[in-house]
Amino acid sequence: MARDSSRETILDRAVQIASVQGLDGLSIGGVATAVAMSKGGICAHFPSKASLQAAVVERATEIFRGAVVEPIFSRPPGLERLRALTDAWFAYLAAETFEGGCFFTNALLELDNLEEVEARGAVAGQYGRYLDLIERLAVEAIARGELRAELNPRRFAFELLSSQLGVLVWRGLGKTEEGFALARAASNDLLVRSAV
Repeated sequence: MARDSSRETILDRAVQIASVQGLDGLSIGGVATAVAMSKGGICAHFPSKASLQAAVVERATEIFRGAVVEPIFSRPPGLERLRALTDAWFAYLAAETFEGGCFFTNALLELDNLEEVEARGAVAGQYGRYLDLIERLAVEAIARGELRAELNPRRFAFELLSSQLGVLVWRGLGKTEEGFALARAASNDLLVRSAV
């Protein structure tokens, strides 16, 4: 099925705007200005802010999966795939795939106290799937004898994600390169400490 090019143009710009200004800061008027369309033109595709937000989260998910998740499955299962995921996440952030950094981290923190925002569930769901993926890859590596048998996969996922997110803090402090170096070292240390 062919995609509507106007809709795609709107979404491509809206996802970048939301990565910088937040999902709650996303407005039909702002997107209309950014893509040189009328508000009515935007509303023909997205009749409400909520529908625009939902579509933006869906597009961000497609982008993230294409940049970080899908490429790793060409690698052998176990530790090699886990390392590939870590490398892909750092590459995704370094490439500034989203102008505002990590779309999902920004959105999750922004929407944390807004229970009524429909997009919050979609963002949390995507984050949960990413954590589950890390955990599954750790379980695979344990089963293959590449990571220690007593390793707690959930804690491993928490620690790996924590090292990745450290880059975002350093980025906010204007120390992006140092952040990448520290985070890569911390991730590598975790993998080395966890290996058999």
